[in-house]
Formats: sequence, structure tokens, C-alpha cells
Amino acid sequence: MKKSVLALSALAAIAMMSCIGGTENGEQTEAPVDTVEQAIDSTMQVTGVAIDGAMNSVYLKVGEDTIEFTYPDLDADHRDSWDINDTLTVQYYVTESGDSVTNVINENA
Repeated sequence: MKKSVLALSALAAIAMMSCIGGTENGEQTEAPVDTVEQAIDSTMQVTGVAIDGAMNSVYLKVGEDTIEFTYPDLDADHRDSWDINDTLTVQYYVTESGDSVTNVINENA
């Protein structure tokens, strides 16, 4: 949860800083619209078959690759329960300290 809150706080701070600007006579300027769109577009997702994991992590088989996602602080509203061999979609965004999972969706539910 700390990573999610920290990442969202940083994103909000960046968005606020880009909106705060001024001209020489003190008029405020707005950030370009694509600033917000870039933040939305940075969310990624991957769908695969759950092959292992625990309460706060999952290993997904995606093609020939195995990808691990951990989500220790993700609240229950954003993570579906799952069993081995369920098809899951994990939504996340990339941060400097690693992936930050925002949703775990069980496609078999």
C-alpha cells in the first residue's frame, strides 16, 4: 500500500506542478492535455495462467515466459481470488522501484 500511495502521490505532485505555471505578468497557464493522457496510458496489463503464488503474489505463465507479480498492499476491492490454472489479468504501472500492481482480475470468475 505504501508503494501505491507513494507512487500516486508522486504522480499527483507531478501533475500539479505541470499545471502550476505563470507568465511574467502573473497569469496562470495550464498543462497540456496530453500530460494526463500519458499518465493514463502508462498503465499496462498482462494476461496469463496462474501457475503458482501465495496470498499476495502470483506467477503467471505468459507464452513461454513466467512473470511474478507481488501486491502486498493491494486492497481486496482490487484483487480477485484465484486458483492454480485460472486465467488472470494483472494491471500495473512501472515505477523506478519496480512494478506497482493496481488490479488482479480473475477472468474465470
